[in-house]
Amino acid sequence: MRYLMIHDAFPGQFIHLFRHLHRAGGNEIVAASRKGSTLDLPVKQIVYDIPVKEGEAPPNGTAAAIALGHDLYSKLKPLADDGWQPDCILIHASRGASYFIRELFPKARITTLLEWYYRDPAVGSVRDARAFYQACASNIALNGVIARDFDQADAAYAATQFQKVQFPARLQPSIEVCHEGINVDLYSPDPDATLTVGDKVFDRSMEIITYAARGMEKSRGFPQFMLAIAEVQKQRPNCHVIIAAKDRICYDPGGRGKEGYKKWAEQTAGYDPARTHFVGLLPEREFVKMLQISRLHVYLSIPFVLSWSCLNAMSVGVPVLASDNGPVREVITDGENGLLVDSNNVAAIAGRMIETLDDQKLCSNLSNNARETILDRFKLEDALTAQLALIHR
Repeated sequence: MRYLMIHDAFPGQFIHLFRHLHRAGGNEIVAASRKGSTLDLPVKQIVYDIPVKEGEAPPNGTAAAIALGHDLYSKLKPLADDGWQPDCILIHASRGASYFIRELFPKARITTLLEWYYRDPAVGSVRDARAFYQACASNIALNGVIARDFDQADAAYAATQFQKVQFPARLQPSIEVCHEGINVDLYSPDPDATLTVGDKVFDRSMEIITYAARGMEKSRGFPQFMLAIAEVQKQRPNCHVIIAAKDRICYDPGGRGKEGYKKWAEQTAGYDPARTHFVGLLPEREFVKMLQISRLHVYLSIPFVLSWSCLNAMSVGVPVLASDNGPVREVITDGENGLLVDSNNVAAIAGRMIETLDDQKLCSNLSNNARETILDRFKLEDALTAQLALIHR
C-alpha cells in the first residue's frame, strides 16, 4: 500500500506506525516534515515550510496555515501529476500543512491525529486585557486549522480520553481514543542497569530520583520540582537527582524557544549541585537506563497532553509521583499504581518523595502495579492493531 504521513516534526507520534509499516515490507511511504525538523529516513521525504521573502514579515494566524499548506501542496503536486496517489494519509493536526491535502488526493483515506484543542482563558481570570484578547485570537486561529483537518478526515483519534474531551461536544462522538503505544520490551525493568554521567556510574543500589521533560518550565512543574528536591536532599544525604531535560521553554504561554528555568534554579532553589545531575535530552537507550536505575520518578504538569515519560517510567516499573489532575488520573490511581500530589504544593511534593523512599513495600507494590497497567492498556502491539484498524477501515 501507499502511505503519506504528514507531521511537522516527523515521525513524532507516528514513530511506531512508521517503523511497523516500513519493516513489514510491501509498503511505499512518503514522509512530509517541516523544515528544521527532518531526520535521515529510509523513505522519500518531503520538506515544507512557510515561504518568506527577504525583508517581509512572515504571515500569522490563518494566513500562516494557508501558506504552510500551499507549500506542501506545491511540493506534493509533482508526485500527483506523475500518477502517484496514496491509499492512506495520516495527518497530525497542527499548523496547517495538510490544508489542501484532500484537493490533491481526493480518493485517499485520511486519518487525523487530534492532539489538542485550545481552550480560551476564563473571562473571570482576566488581569491583562490585551494578553487575554491575544490568547483568544491565537486559539481561534489554531482551532480553525485543526477543525479543517477534522473536516477532511475519514477517521480521527486522540491519544487519551482527556485529550478527546477538550474538543467541542459535537465533535467528540467522531473521535476515537487510541494511544500510540509503549514498547514494553524496551521499557522494562533491569536490576543490573547502570548509567554513566560524567565520571559517576549510577545503579539500582543508589537512591536516585529522576525527572524528564522537553524543557525546564512551569507547565511541567520544573520550579516546584527543584524546590522540592532541595528539601529532600537536606534530609537524605545520599539522594541523587538526575534531570533529563533541555534548558528551554516549550509550552509556557509566550515563552516558546526562550531559555528555561535552570539559571533560576541555580540561584534560588537551594539544591545540592554535587548530587543534582543535568543530563540534557538523552538518546532513547540511555533514557531507558536512567529510568531503570531510578527509585522514584517525578512527573509534574499542568492538565495537558500526558507525556510519554510518565508511561515509560511506569512500564519500567519505577514508582511515579505525579500531578493530581485529569490526564494523570486517567492512568494513575493514588496508592495503587502510582502516587498523586498537588503539583503547586512544594512541601507536599517533598513530603511524598521522602515517604515513598522510606517505604520499600509501597515502592514494590507501586512498581508491580504500574508495569501491569502499561501491559494491560498501553502495550505497543495492541496500540498498533487498533491504529491500523482505524487507518484501513
